[in-house]
Amino acid sequence: MEIKPKTKGSWTVRFFILLLGIVLGILFYSLLNFVVADIGTIPSPEYDLVRREFIPERLDQKRDALNKEIQVVKKEIQTQTEMRQILKDSTDSLQNTISQLLTLQKESLEKNVEFAEQSRRTLQESQSVFLDNQKKYQEANLRISQSKQKQWELDSELAKVNEEIQKKEKDVQYQWGKLLQRHRLKIAAFKLTFLVPVFLILSFLFQKYRTSAWRPIVWATFLAVFVKIAFVAHEYFPSRFFKYIAILVLLAIVLRILVYLIKMVVSPKKHLLIRQYQENYDKYLCPVCSKPIRSGPLRYLGGLKKKQILLPLWKAENCLQEPYTCPSCGTNLYGQCEKCGGIRHMLLPHCEHCGADRGIQPPNGPGQKSENDRAQQK
Repeated sequence: MEIKPKTKGSWTVRFFILLLGIVLGILFYSLLNFVVADIGTIPSPEYDLVRREFIPERLDQKRDALNKEIQVVKKEIQTQTEMRQILKDSTDSLQNTISQLLTLQKESLEKNVEFAEQSRRTLQESQSVFLDNQKKYQEANLRISQSKQKQWELDSELAKVNEEIQKKEKDVQYQWGKLLQRHRLKIAAFKLTFLVPVFLILSFLFQKYRTSAWRPIVWATFLAVFVKIAFVAHEYFPSRFFKYIAILVLLAIVLRILVYLIKMVVSPKKHLLIRQYQENYDKYLCPVCSKPIRSGPLRYLGGLKKKQILLPLWKAENCLQEPYTCPSCGTNLYGQCEKCGGIRHMLLPHCEHCGADRGIQPPNGPGQKSENDRAQQK
């Protein structure tokens, strides 16, 4: 199978692809948010209608009428109290005036002086007004007492009405809570009815194109709808249910990644296998068992790790590359090209001399013979 070379583009293009992919995800999330917000504007049940099913209108009317009547009685009590205070002040003033006039009259009698006619009339008038104020004061006290008695009766009747309404309010709150919960679940169902099909479509596209050139688009849209579904589930599902949903989703994601990584090791894709073989060839290591390759000029290297030296036994004619099989795992690493006859990397798809494509050949397992060995036996 021919593998087409992939072009990465310049770093500027890759940067803008990443940036625009993030912007696309944000915009797509905003679009989903607008649609979900519009779904959430579906009218909820009206509280007054639910309340009217349990509490008759006559009770509310009676309570309002009692409240108004109580306010009138309180206003009347306040007015009579103010009037009584005015009468009291006026009576006290008259009492002082009468006391002064009586004192003057007594002094006139003691001195055998005639009491002034004007003072006598003033005294009589003051006494008359004083007695009239005393009568009005008593009447005001009586009216205040009657009004307070009426207020007490109205308060008692209002308390009974409020108690009856409060008992029924418990049923109203219970029914109202049930309707609100049902409404929330209905809104959640509508939102998920919109989001889940979008998520399934994008999941299909994500599985199909997540490694293609269109991966920025499918990654951005898939992550946006996934995050939005998570927020909707967190908003409408109880926390004790949501924590199970969240942990199950995380378990599924972790298992999916783990299975993917295991498959990459057990049966890796061709481009990943080529990259793995190429990196090991560049490091002069066997791509299967990582044993250092000692073929051609590499057999005359000595030393440890990075401190390697060229041994004095090497000669130019002995440094030519030749067929080589890993002595540790038996994998055929270098062999003869079928087209040009040159020595090529057996685990890479193309010959470095003529470019012939032989595809990716599975490495020979331990104990298996290389193609060169089989050809010599024939």
